[in-house]
Amino acid sequence: MIPVENLQEGIQLCRRNVDQLLQDASILYESGSYGHAQALAILAMEEYAKKIVLIAQKTYPGRFDDQIRRSFWDHDFKLQLALDMLMKEFPGAPSGDQVTSKVMDVARKLSSLKQVSLYVDYDNKLGWFDPNKADYQNVAAVQIRYAKELVQRVDTWLERV
Repeated sequence: MIPVENLQEGIQLCRRNVDQLLQDASILYESGSYGHAQALAILAMEEYAKKIVLIAQKTYPGRFDDQIRRSFWDHDFKLQLALDMLMKEFPGAPSGDQVTSKVMDVARKLSSLKQVSLYVDYDNKLGWFDPNKADYQNVAAVQIRYAKELVQRVDTWLERV
């Protein structure tokens, strides 16, 4: 487990990495590498979720040990956490089991999207996936915008708490 006195450094490292991933995603997007830009924006969301878990552990030592462990290897968990945090920033956002199920589904889809945004792959029904296709342009733009909004909105919320 990470000693409490080392958590602040991890929080700062995660934040710098999130900023760099989003900057790199924007650069790749501008150069037409839409799939890779999209993957980096999704990775930034995962890294930001890790930062949130580190902050929670620093605030309430020992209370989030399981989440700390998961935040270093479980990509779907991190995406679910990031999506949960983003939803909490919208007044009147729905909640409950149905929303939890939807968030889990979206997290899995983002994880899959990240994979096809990085690697050439083949599906018997859909054919080839090419991360360099121009088709990714609109989706990548949205993903980068959402990741930046997640960081901005949740950081604002964290400052208020």
